[in-house]
Amino acid sequence: MKTKRPTVRDVAREAGVSYQTVSRVINNDTHVSPATRERVMAAIESIGFRPNRAAQIFQTERSHTIEAVIFYGGFNRFLFEMAHTAHQLGYHFSISAISEDEFISSLDSASSRFVDGLLLIPMVELNVTYDDLQRLTDGIPVVQIGAPLGANIPSVIYAQSLGARLATQHLIDLGHRRIAEITGPALNYDARDRHLGYRDTLRDNGIPAGQSIAGDYSLESGYQAMATLVESGEPLTAVFVANDSMAMGALTALRERGISVPDDISIVGFDDIPEAAHFVPALTTVRQDFNLMGKTAIEYLVRLIEDEGAPIQQTVLHPKLVVRGSTAPPRT
Repeated sequence: MKTKRPTVRDVAREAGVSYQTVSRVINNDTHVSPATRERVMAAIESIGFRPNRAAQIFQTERSHTIEAVIFYGGFNRFLFEMAHTAHQLGYHFSISAISEDEFISSLDSASSRFVDGLLLIPMVELNVTYDDLQRLTDGIPVVQIGAPLGANIPSVIYAQSLGARLATQHLIDLGHRRIAEITGPALNYDARDRHLGYRDTLRDNGIPAGQSIAGDYSLESGYQAMATLVESGEPLTAVFVANDSMAMGALTALRERGISVPDDISIVGFDDIPEAAHFVPALTTVRQDFNLMGKTAIEYLVRLIEDEGAPIQQTVLHPKLVVRGSTAPPRT
């Protein structure tokens, strides 16, 4: 026989209070004395009561749920930290994986999913304004991870161009003058800014830009791009690679062709994924702290949810260069 779940009225009887008082305690109403609150909480624990989530949503018009909207194939390294931070702040955390074509409909239906806030993690440029987002979501607070620098939208980003400048300047300071590039996909915010940082740093140092081959952030595309660079016959002593996965593929392509890193060609990656320190050789790269990014985004979203006066702003985090064994001065 299935036992009946304890109800609010069962808690009220156990605690010797009205069921309205139990409801106020469950919904964190401040108009309850500490002694009464303690008695109700003890009764809840004693009889094993679990609040009805649907009823709570109906009463408070709040679900205490945050949803991350992620494009298929998206960047998921910070999901654990986002979920952890959300739970610490008293929120449930859910994920919607969508295609680019589903983006508008996903936002348009967000209010029917009873979420209090949305995290947007796009892989391509979103041609919508903040006003568009507010209209589509019926005013649900939104924070975007990854956006153009200076965008007028609640967002948390890393200074991608700065990271590319650090990487490229490191190669120049080592003495490299023939520096090629493997970029990320052209429609990606971060890839575009990394390319601009690379190009502008070369220009500022009076060095012509080298060959630029586009990848898609995958290991295989890094392998193919590096093969193309080598087989072109154009002289080069260093390559800036727009992410660590492509850098790993690039290292394999060079190793198969008997080209030594860093003796023949130096390689710099971007992201500092956990595996980067264990590449052969260990990868010089630009570090982004994904845990910090996820934590910052959740904390900002909760502020927007709980404080209607919270400012609309863009938080810009600064990357750091991590020098390892894949870079060295050129031989000639």
